[in-house]
Amino acid sequence: MLTGDSHKDVKFMLRIFIPTSNGKISRRRYIFSFILINFIFAFLIIFFNDGDAGFLVIVSTIALHYLVININCQRLRDSGFIYIKTYVFGTLAVYIISIITMIAEHFDCSGNGSMIFLICYFSTFSMLMLAPTDSSKQ
Repeated sequence: MLTGDSHKDVKFMLRIFIPTSNGKISRRRYIFSFILINFIFAFLIIFFNDGDAGFLVIVSTIALHYLVININCQRLRDSGFIYIKTYVFGTLAVYIISIITMIAEHFDCSGNGSMIFLICYFSTFSMLMLAPTDSSKQ
């Protein structure tokens, strides 16, 4: 059974994965969550890949990118950015372009598709890591 205080802590930790209109994500919480999400899903993807569970690798990859886009949208919102849909569609466009380029290059890890994806992924993380939290919203 969860006590009153621990139940609030669990809800507070899970709130980051659910789009809300009143929660704020600080820099520290964003960095910690981003790194934790990536480590957990990297472990799951490696584990499922070793077990020849291709479907679970795909599901884990989709869940990873959903959570990363979700947390980035929350951080953008908290930084005062108002065109969230533009970010989502732009990110999905980069993902699709990267996948098409990787297919054309026969999944070469040193090819342009992988580089486009990695540049977008980590430049977005770096930008949001440095972005200030908008304190004008209450």
